[in-house]
Amino acid sequence: MTPRVHHDYVEFSGLRTHLIRSGPQVGTVFVHGVGGSCWTFLHTLSVMEVDLKWASLDLLGYGESSWLPGDVEYSTQIQAQRVCGVLDRLGLPQVSLVGFSWGGLIALQLAFLYPNVDRLVVIDIPPSSSLPPEAVAPIPWRYDDTDSAIETMKPLAPNASRQVLERDALLSTTFDERGPRRKLDPRLLQRYVFRAEDHWAAWDANRRPTLLVRGQHSPVLSPEMAATMTRRATSLSLVEIADAGHMIPLEQPDRLARAVGEFLR
Repeated sequence: MTPRVHHDYVEFSGLRTHLIRSGPQVGTVFVHGVGGSCWTFLHTLSVMEVDLKWASLDLLGYGESSWLPGDVEYSTQIQAQRVCGVLDRLGLPQVSLVGFSWGGLIALQLAFLYPNVDRLVVIDIPPSSSLPPEAVAPIPWRYDDTDSAIETMKPLAPNASRQVLERDALLSTTFDERGPRRKLDPRLLQRYVFRAEDHWAAWDANRRPTLLVRGQHSPVLSPEMAATMTRRATSLSLVEIADAGHMIPLEQPDRLARAVGEFLR
């Protein structure tokens, strides 16, 4: 069952941030990753048994949020500062953060910018990467039709159901005069700036209760790296999601909902 959502827009510094939320109060903020949007977690939130009073954001360059000027790169720090400004304007007294992939690094940095963060969930991302920023995943920006958008996601989320892939395709694409395209700045599919960043200092300094979620077959977060992150954390729970690669919110939304719900309840 799809949850009922409310749309909101926060504008400042000449930019707009779009978010969806479950109601007027917000206790948990979800941050998506590369190629995603505020709708990435919809499949997980649809089966969540805990009332998290959630909000899910479109990062800058994604969905209905503003694109950055062409001479400004989409760094983790810029995204975290923007989300911090959004949370300031929402006036949240206390909030938990859930970040998937690049969103996990953004949430990690945001936890130090926004003093009211009490708990943190990082989904399938290490603090640094050995891959170059130009080594991007094969996600096209334009499609021939909706079916081709669905087929594109199959190799990236092989365990996802057809229903989830169809819903994700419909929510993450739009149409212009040339046909369907992904709802994001195409620069975000050409270069992953965060791969040149090192967030180990932020990981080591984190003292709040943290949940690290890894997909059993993830090519992004290895078991060895997850073990290293666990050793270097002060208050961490590690959960491995069975039958999932990197795209856990699409491949195993039920299991992710259970893990996140139990940690944040």
